[in-house]
Amino acid sequence: MSYIFDAAVNGLLGLSGKAYFFRNDRYIRYDWATNQIDPGYPASVNLWHLPGVFATGVRAAVNGEGQFQNKTYFFRGPEYVEYDWTTDQVSGPSSLASWNLPRSFDGGVSTAINGPPGSAKAYFFRGDEYVRYDWTLNKVDPGFPAPITEWGLPRFFATGLHAALSGVGLYQSKAYFFRGPKYVSFDWFSREIGPPSHLLAWNFNAEI
Repeated sequence: MSYIFDAAVNGLLGLSGKAYFFRNDRYIRYDWATNQIDPGYPASVNLWHLPGVFATGVRAAVNGEGQFQNKTYFFRGPEYVEYDWTTDQVSGPSSLASWNLPRSFDGGVSTAINGPPGSAKAYFFRGDEYVRYDWTLNKVDPGFPAPITEWGLPRFFATGLHAALSGVGLYQSKAYFFRGPKYVSFDWFSREIGPPSHLLAWNFNAEI
């Protein structure tokens, strides 16, 4: 059983209480309210209609905000695709260059996460660096890239992340960072970091 995920993202519209975790060509759907994987998972990534190599696995995912709301963006290498929740359609792949990320991110994004509610920000990670992205301006904020160590994460996580996800509902003040079979929680407002814990706490009892 593998507990390593390539990407994670929250559902939108009618599936806003769900989270999606991706590993290679499969994914699971998690319910924030019940703290359980929904029945019928894992399932094939083909259900998302992703093109080409994206159907064999994605490396990062993030939900759009502002003028990009109701969209999810999947990243792999120097390209990305856009999934529209209102139409269940995908556009792309397109060049990552349109995101105006620093040159050190030209090879791709390894992890992505939406900022706290109302922030209109997203965070993109690659190796031991990250950037803060402004959805309104469509560019990275000044002063980035910066080292992941600024988050104060334990050393095991500060060298690179496998996935990240913003909490929903009762957990909306939290961000969750995943590496291998472990995760830590990060409070957006107090910046308090929970102890490293095993993913079994998420009741990931389905092989993926």
